[in-house]
Amino acid sequence: MGLGDLLRKGLWAPVRALLPKNPWLRVLVYALPFVLLLALFGPAVDVLLKLLDLGMRVLQPLLETTIGRVLLLLLVFALGGLFTVWLLKSRVRDMRAEAVLGRHLQAVADLVGLDLRRSRDRFRRVSRYRGPLPDRYPHVTADANLKLARLCLEHGRVDEALGWLARVVERGLPDELLRSLLQLRVRALRRQGEVLPGALQREVDQAVERFPHDYHLLVERRDLLAEQREPHALADAQAAVHEHAPPAALAREHQRLVADLTASGLAWLAAGEPDACRRVAKKLAAIDRDGPASGLLLGDLHCAAGDLRQAIRAWGATRSPAGLDRIAEVLAEHPGAVDERELLECCPLQGTLLLVARELARRGESARAERAARRAAEALGPTPTVCAVLAEVLQLLGKDDKARLLREQAVQRLLRPAAQGAGAGGGT
Repeated sequence: MGLGDLLRKGLWAPVRALLPKNPWLRVLVYALPFVLLLALFGPAVDVLLKLLDLGMRVLQPLLETTIGRVLLLLLVFALGGLFTVWLLKSRVRDMRAEAVLGRHLQAVADLVGLDLRRSRDRFRRVSRYRGPLPDRYPHVTADANLKLARLCLEHGRVDEALGWLARVVERGLPDELLRSLLQLRVRALRRQGEVLPGALQREVDQAVERFPHDYHLLVERRDLLAEQREPHALADAQAAVHEHAPPAALAREHQRLVADLTASGLAWLAAGEPDACRRVAKKLAAIDRDGPASGLLLGDLHCAAGDLRQAIRAWGATRSPAGLDRIAEVLAEHPGAVDERELLECCPLQGTLLLVARELARRGESARAERAARRAAEALGPTPTVCAVLAEVLQLLGKDDKARLLREQAVQRLLRPAAQGAGAGGGT
C-alpha cells in the first residue's frame, strides 16, 4: 500500500465515522445535496418544463397529420444537418487546406520528375485556389505563382512570367519566398527590356539591399553593370559576387574577378590615374597570388610611365607567356632596352632565349645569336611561334632562304589542324 492510499484513507476516516451504518440512510445523505440544488433551481426547472409543454402542444397538431409529420421530419433533418455542418466546419476547412497542399506537393513531384505539363496544370489549380489555407504552409498559392513564373522564364515567356509574379503579395511572405520573388522579378524585367535603365537599376539595388548576401541577386546586378560598361563599378560588383559565390561557381567567378580588376586597372591607366591603377594591382596580388595578372598590370603601369626596365622586370617576374609577349613587343619597339644577361635574369624562361637571339642578331653577333636560337628551338620544339621568331632571327643574320623556309613551315603547322578538321568532317 502506497503513501497516497494511506493518506486518502486517513482523510476519509472522519467522514466514514459520521455516516450512519444503515445503507439506506447513507443513500439519503448522499442524495440530500442534489435535492437542495433542485430546490434552489426549482423556478428555472419549472420554466423549462413549461417550455417543453408548450412545444409539445405546438407539435401535437402536426403529429396528427401526414403533412405535419413530413414537415417535422424535414425540419429535424435540416436542423441536424446544420448542427453537423457546424460541428464539422473546422474539419472540412482542414481537409480542403490539406487537399490543396497535397496538390501542390504533387505538382512539385511532377516538376522533379520532368513532367512539366502536368506540373504546370496542378500549379495553376493551386494558384486559382481561394479557400482556407493550410496552417503548415499558408503561402502555398504564392509558392505556386512563383514556380509558374520560373517555368515561364525557363521557356522564354517573359510577359506571362511577370503576370504570375504580379499575383504574389509581398506583405507577409517569408524570406525564402521573398528572395525568390525578387530574383525572378529582376530577371524577368532584364529579359523583357521595356523598363528604363534607371528604374531597373533601382529595382536591383533595392533587392540587393534587402538580401545583400544573395548570390543570384548579386549576379543580376553585376550583369546589369556589365551592360552599362562601367569597369570600376563592375569590378566592385564582381568582388561581391566572388565573395558570396557557391563552391561550384567559385573558380569561374574568381577568373572573372581577375579579368574585371585587370580591365579596371587598365581603365585607370588610360585615364591617367597611376595611383588608382597601382591600388588595383595590389588587389590583384592579394586575390590572384599565383597568377600573372598583377605583374602584367604593374608592367603596363611602368611601361606607360616610360620605365621600360622596370616594366620588363615586372613582366618577367610573372613567368608567363603573356609577360613574354609583352617583353617581345617592347624589345621590338625599343631594341637594346636591356642587355641579354639582365633579360634572362628578369624572365628565366626558355622562350626568353628567342628574344636574346633576336637581340644578338640585331647587334650582329651571329654566332651567339645562332647558338641561342638553336638552344631555344631544341627546348621549345618546332611550334609556329618558335618558327616565326627563328625566321626573324635568320633574316636578321642575312639567311633569307632559311627564313623563308621556316615561315612556310610555320604557316603549314598553323593550317594543318584546320585541314585535319576539314578532312574529318568530309569523312563523316
